[in-house]
Amino acid sequence: MVKLLFLCRRRPDLSRERYAELLLQGHVPLALRHHPTLRRYAVNVVEHTPPGVPELDSIGALWFDSLADYRERLYDSPAGEAAIRRDVAGFIGGADAYAVTEHVQKEPTISSAGARLGVRSPGVKLVCPLRRREGMSHTAFVEHWFERHVPLARRHHPALVRYVTNVVDERLSDTGEAWDGIAELTFASADAIRDGLFGSPEGERIVREDITRFIGRTMAYRVAEYVEKLP
Repeated sequence: MVKLLFLCRRRPDLSRERYAELLLQGHVPLALRHHPTLRRYAVNVVEHTPPGVPELDSIGALWFDSLADYRERLYDSPAGEAAIRRDVAGFIGGADAYAVTEHVQKEPTISSAGARLGVRSPGVKLVCPLRRREGMSHTAFVEHWFERHVPLARRHHPALVRYVTNVVDERLSDTGEAWDGIAELTFASADAIRDGLFGSPEGERIVREDITRFIGRTMAYRVAEYVEKLP
C-alpha cells in the first residue's frame, strides 16, 4: 500500500477545539463514506506545537493500494466529491501532502487487531518532520537514518513503544517544505518521556550527537492519535 501524510492547518476563524470537533465528528465520517479506495485511515490531532515552528492542527495518514487510487478513484460519486469539498472548505485553511514509504521499526506487543476505532490511542505520540543536513543527499540521509540512527533510538529510548519511519517519496501539494522523512514515535506516557526519554546521560549524548550528523531541520509535534479504519 501507498501511504499519504497530510499536514493540515485550520481556518483562521476557528479555534483548535472547534477544528478538532469538525475533523473528528464531521470530516472523518464523510471520508469513510465517500472514499471507497481508502484502505486504512488515522487522524493525529495536534495538541502541542513547539515554540518558533510552523503551527499545525492535524496530521492525517491515509493508505491506498496505489497512488492512482488516490489521484483517479478517490470519490464514490460526483455528489460524494462535492460533499467532501464543501466540508474541507469549512474547516481546513491549508494542507501540505506527501507520499511516503512507511517502515515500522518497532511495534507494540498488542496486535492492532484489538485497536478501538475512533477512540484515542493510548500513550503519547510525537510526529517529527525531518530535513537532511546541508550538503547531504537524500539517499545518504535515508541510509544513515536506517542503518545508524534507528538502532540508536531503539536502544536509548526505553519508553518507546512504537516507532515508524516514513521516507518522503514525493510532495503532492504545491505548498510545504521539502521534507526527507517524517518520524512517528509513540511512548508509554507523558511521564515516561519526562522522566526517562533517554536510558542514561550517555545514551542522550549518543543520540543527540548522531542527530547532528544527518538532520539539518526537525521539530516535534505532540499529537493525539485516532485510528479510524484498519485493513
